[in-house]
Amino acid sequence: MKKLFIAIMVLAAIAFGNAVYLTNQAYTLKAKIAESTGSYSTFCDINSTFSCSNVLISPRAQFFGFPFPALAMLVYPVIFLIALLGYLGICRKSFPILAGMATAGICFNGYYIYQEAFYIGSFCPLCLVCSAIIVTILGISVYGMKNTKV
Repeated sequence: MKKLFIAIMVLAAIAFGNAVYLTNQAYTLKAKIAESTGSYSTFCDINSTFSCSNVLISPRAQFFGFPFPALAMLVYPVIFLIALLGYLGICRKSFPILAGMATAGICFNGYYIYQEAFYIGSFCPLCLVCSAIIVTILGISVYGMKNTKV
């Protein structure tokens, strides 16, 4: 079971780094637009359909005025901590807590993917990676719940 917790911690760390990058890009793009300093783009701007910039500059990609990846910057360290507590044997209900958090994360990400599909008209590739990570964390957590005797 410890390998499952390690996998979740690694995924949470990767997702946190992704969220930090995307949040930084959102604020950088917003500043460039406000200053009107030329063009703006990120390395994950593949085309008009898959573009982090198109999503991050959209008002529909905000959560109470903050870029939506900013919330992930708060959530993924908590996921990491819960997985660490499970790994250390301090928290015996880590998998159910992680599964609940992952389910909430999937709902949150689903809402923003809906916004991207139907209102923004563009998908953020790195946001989709984060969505895949949270789905994987849910899968690992459910597997851990089924195979843990508590």
